[in-house]
Amino acid sequence: MMKFNILFLFFSLIFTTKSFAHPHSFIDMQVTPEIKEHQFVGLAFTWKMDPMTSADIAYELKNSKEDEPKWRAQAAAIMANILAQNYFTDFYSQGKKIAFQTLPSNYRLQRDGLQLIFSFTAQLKHPIPVAGANIEFMTYDPTFFVSMTYPDQKALHSAKAPQTQCKITLHEPDVTDELRFYAYSLDIDQSPEEDETLGLQFAQKVKIQCQ
Repeated sequence: MMKFNILFLFFSLIFTTKSFAHPHSFIDMQVTPEIKEHQFVGLAFTWKMDPMTSADIAYELKNSKEDEPKWRAQAAAIMANILAQNYFTDFYSQGKKIAFQTLPSNYRLQRDGLQLIFSFTAQLKHPIPVAGANIEFMTYDPTFFVSMTYPDQKALHSAKAPQTQCKITLHEPDVTDELRFYAYSLDIDQSPEEDETLGLQFAQKVKIQCQ
């Protein structure tokens, strides 16, 4: 139940009905792998929240602006909850799981019309040489309370790697109709905290292969 509560606080959602099916909130993502000195050093994410989620958070901010303390405090609270879930991201190099640094190099909360955008950069604990890199990563909420997806291949922005050719591709999960029906049938009071593979089974996979 801890992960469910963290997500609940993260999005500041208050539902008055039990008729909502999983997932309850939606995030469109973009990502750019960061390269420095011929090494992958991190992932720069941009998360665009759906209008309902944005409205709930924006209500707490009322008329505050990005440079005001209340806005910065909200951004810090969101970042803290993302950090508590290890950026919601599993990152692998050559089939071995790679950890992120404890703190991001930057983060920012912005408005875009009726939606909020949260951007941040997750730094790898140990940089990975670009040459010959074989990387895979997935960003997802384990409980599938939140749907976190890349809209299409264009949401993956290739980092420039001098003298090295890299290919970044998006791979969709193979979700059965039975699993989809189960996930979408869960209501607001239900969370598969006993089985944290639900979100993983809906997770897209990003692959980076370099020569």
